[in-house]
Amino acid sequence: MTLPYLTDDCIYYILQYLQNDDSTLFNCLLVNRFWCKSTIPLIYANPFAKKSKKKYLIISTLIFCFNKAEILQLKNQLTINQINNINIDEEHKPLFEYPKYLEDYHDFEINSTIIRYCSGLLISNNKMYDDIIPIFHQSILRQSRNIKQLNISSYLFYKESFKNFNVQNFISNLTRLNSFSFYLIDTINNEIENEFLRNIADISLNLRKLLIKLPQRSYRHDTSNNLINTTTWEKLHKIIQGQNKLKIFKIKNCYSLLNNVLLSLEFQKHSLVHIEFINTDFINVDLKSFNSLYNLEYLMFESCKGILLNQCEILNCASFKLKTISFKCNIWKVDVTSLIIKYLGASIQRLFVENPTINLIEDISMYCPNLTFLKLRIHFLIDLISLANNIPINISKISISIYYPYSSIKFLKFREFLENCHDSFEMINLNHIIELRFLKIELNYIERSNNSLKILGMMNLDKELCDEELKLLNQIKAKGVKIVEFNSIHDVYKGL
Repeated sequence: MTLPYLTDDCIYYILQYLQNDDSTLFNCLLVNRFWCKSTIPLIYANPFAKKSKKKYLIISTLIFCFNKAEILQLKNQLTINQINNINIDEEHKPLFEYPKYLEDYHDFEINSTIIRYCSGLLISNNKMYDDIIPIFHQSILRQSRNIKQLNISSYLFYKESFKNFNVQNFISNLTRLNSFSFYLIDTINNEIENEFLRNIADISLNLRKLLIKLPQRSYRHDTSNNLINTTTWEKLHKIIQGQNKLKIFKIKNCYSLLNNVLLSLEFQKHSLVHIEFINTDFINVDLKSFNSLYNLEYLMFESCKGILLNQCEILNCASFKLKTISFKCNIWKVDVTSLIIKYLGASIQRLFVENPTINLIEDISMYCPNLTFLKLRIHFLIDLISLANNIPINISKISISIYYPYSSIKFLKFREFLENCHDSFEMINLNHIIELRFLKIELNYIERSNNSLKILGMMNLDKELCDEELKLLNQIKAKGVKIVEFNSIHDVYKGL
């Protein structure tokens, strides 16, 4: 009788299913050569994001993948810094070209892993970032052929050890790129940086996600550090305009020339669905460019300023149907937020608002008939009873974060809200620690609502509960309510 066996395709799909289970994948390496060969690409696709406490050991593996010039560079730097307790075996040949499997290149995670690996060495962080870390980046970038997500800071291009680095050694590896995050840290014209951006604009034409982070101002009224040189701006605009189907765009610390950015985004009007503005200045910005983005579904303003009431009028002619809009920590009049909601609210299904006024909640009720999810963040004392009374009945999911220094006040506010809001919520997410008094008011709401509640979000679910707390929690679960960690409730709800 012939024993059944798994085809290669079956094994491959099993390993794909296990790609987030590191301990099992490492065991799969030992089955046979085929399993090993099939598992390595999954382990090394994003090794720096692993939560393992020993993930820093990957650095010793990467050193074995250095070429002779990179090994010499590293040895010279260790000698200069009087480090002689690291043995680098130049003759050792690794079983695989591990860096070529890297799909997610995130320079911060790579830096953190290298720092952790070198924590026992007497090298200052400045020395590490200036002399040691760039060698690793050069080597990884040279060998990586499958990068799909590139998150990189321009600081690399300003390091002395990068001056002789040939951008062409790795730029041809970026044809598969679908996500690009670029952090510009300086306004100085840099030859390597410009060559890098020029090649991105020419080669990486299939980005789905683009994040541009510009230098942050040193002072509130300082504008000098946003005077990005013309050449760099031209490259950035070309990258935006040249994409075939850009879906997500984020920009941070943009204090000037935003009009040009918006004009570039018009080239992506057929595909763009998601835009985030973070710490962005809208003074003298013409919002007319928004009107052509007819596929836009998600819009976020965070720590932005400068939008005036008369600028919002043009949004009355917007062609897109937003599904989600978010307002966080913005420095403009609340009437601006109300006016944006008035013009864009008809199609909105999800809304995030910080420190809402009762008038704003009334505007939401009037202009957002399709709203089902409302997220509120409250930092100051507000009449929670009036707020609760004005929450529209069509909102079935609500998330409230209340930030008060005293737990007793926080509890009082949550109780005021739950005792006065409508009883048709399917999901309630409250940023409080699971404890007896909160469980009591939540159980009262559930009984009042005739079991319409399906999901309840709380914090510290791993807390050890007393007998009375455990009893109340079980009573809540017996009502058919799923208890979920506060920060992950939205993902859980999507999966239901």
